[in-house]
Amino acid sequence: MPQFHPADSTDAYLAQIPPDVLQRAIDYTHGSHWLVLFSALVGILINVVVLRLRLLERWRARCERHGPRPWRTALLVSLVFYGLVWLLDLPWALYARWWREVRYGLSPQSAGAWLAESALSAVFSAVLLSVLLMLLYALMRRAPRTWWLWSGAVTSAMIIFIVVISPVVLEPVFNHYQPLAAGPQRAAIAAMAAEAGIPPQRILAYDGSKQSANYTANVAGMFGSARIAVSDALLNQAGTAELRAVVGHEIGHYVLHHALLQALLYSVLLTGAFLIVHLAYAPLARRLGVPQLARLADPAGLPLLAIIVTAVFLLLTPVTNGMGRYVENQADQYSLAHAREPDGMAIALLRTVDYRAPAPGALEEWLFYDHPSIARRIQRAVDWKRQPG
Repeated sequence: MPQFHPADSTDAYLAQIPPDVLQRAIDYTHGSHWLVLFSALVGILINVVVLRLRLLERWRARCERHGPRPWRTALLVSLVFYGLVWLLDLPWALYARWWREVRYGLSPQSAGAWLAESALSAVFSAVLLSVLLMLLYALMRRAPRTWWLWSGAVTSAMIIFIVVISPVVLEPVFNHYQPLAAGPQRAAIAAMAAEAGIPPQRILAYDGSKQSANYTANVAGMFGSARIAVSDALLNQAGTAELRAVVGHEIGHYVLHHALLQALLYSVLLTGAFLIVHLAYAPLARRLGVPQLARLADPAGLPLLAIIVTAVFLLLTPVTNGMGRYVENQADQYSLAHAREPDGMAIALLRTVDYRAPAPGALEEWLFYDHPSIARRIQRAVDWKRQPG
């Protein structure tokens, strides 16, 4: 990683990026844009295959062999569906989420370690998603005309539940979290946390470098489980100004309750997606040659539901990315106002250039970036630094 130094303009900051690093970042970023499309297409194709094989229909019939038990059937069919999709998607996931990251030097993880973590994550996801689908299918049976409207409350509750338990139940399975070691870094972070009213025990260090070399910290949890975690990749490389700027950004997410905001916004989007499922499900079943699955409340038709939701969220990519940019902008503004480290923020942003092309066009940023571009964020820091006082 090259060494960066404070500068007086955005152009001067960006000029410090070595040409080979810049080109690699552009290649990686443009490839990531294509992955959005291809991942959706792979997902749709997998669901069509599952439909054609009629595996879920046979499994549903087997579950109902001793009489109809709709709650149990929906849960078991959902579990099998998730397992099938995960297995069929595994070759693509291995390429997109492991090999490509290793190829660009963004992850040191072995294939075996990645597969083990992916399988463990799939177990958690299968259980949580299956419970959610069981509830949604109950809504479809009880309120066939308005289930999609009530789905907003169900999905919102499930998303919030997952966010709340994540730092307590899920994340410690994959990484080791511990209090920050005593020293200047802990003192700098503790002072900022105290100013924001955050107990120091809510800020932890974790061994993120075993999965990714990304220069990062994150916020997880909500309410009583909320905490800020700083990757050892950041702790081992950042100077005090950079560390204060990055952690100040995460404190912004924390105090502005962005996790709750995003959970509610995604619930609204999912409600809209379920409305489209309600309208398009039966016509799609007939178009794909599976009219026997045209009854929406039949869990064997899960691939049809997945196809529609995947297509909807592909089209909503600019909207979800815009939501991400909105909260990231707010967190940047919070960091500048409270950490008061514009040069630290700019240098920290330059260190993320390995996986984010720094200066995309306006249309590219609007379509594909879930964070504001590095150039735009550095410009904000430069403008803040120039303000009097």
